[in-house]
Amino acid sequence: MVNNFASDILKELWNVYGCSIELEYSSLQKTKEQVLDEFFFVLLGGFGISYELNISALQILKLQGLFEERYYQDKNSLNFIENKIREEFSKQQFAPTTSNGQPRKYRYIETKPRTISNAGYWLWENCQWKLYDKLQNMNTTESRMWLCSCPGIGMKSASWFLRNTGFSEDCAVFDVHIIRFLDYLGFNTPNPLTEKMYLYLEDALRKECRNAGVSLGKMDYLLWLLSRNGFLDYANRGERM
Repeated sequence: MVNNFASDILKELWNVYGCSIELEYSSLQKTKEQVLDEFFFVLLGGFGISYELNISALQILKLQGLFEERYYQDKNSLNFIENKIREEFSKQQFAPTTSNGQPRKYRYIETKPRTISNAGYWLWENCQWKLYDKLQNMNTTESRMWLCSCPGIGMKSASWFLRNTGFSEDCAVFDVHIIRFLDYLGFNTPNPLTEKMYLYLEDALRKECRNAGVSLGKMDYLLWLLSRNGFLDYANRGERM
């Protein structure tokens, strides 16, 4: 059951904080190269991997040239790039540093490199690495379902990608931060979140956002920022916004 005042709460949050993210949100529009970066960023994330560790891995692997198209064009060569990524993951070189100041290794050293190599091959097979051009000709529903056919990408990851590249303002990214906010607003958030329930929950949030006069994508982004920066801990102590 959604809190009867959910849309009022969302509207108040947007009135207080919305203007501070408008410029940042508008910067989500990406170039062709940045769209490819975001594709690999999404693949690197999830499963408890922090944003900081994720962006650190993207920067290091890109600097090493491991996201170059030539490595992913031949299925028989995928073992090579998989092993090269695994080799980098095994090094203590990633941010943020540990409590004693040491760089980190990456998580999921065995599985992530395989997922990334298979996804890179999927990208070549399905659009010859021209991801930006492919998405230009698809609506939100089509592009999200197409992305979900990629190894390592599900509803949350596809939604994250489409929002963060500026291809859609009509997606919700139901990560742990947003789920916490939905619980705060009185939404019923099932676990696990199946594709059917994802769409149902997204539609319910979209309705509340519409009542608040804000697009789903912008509100989702604001809620993520607020939750990630401790707003819910503050609000749940019974203090005023």
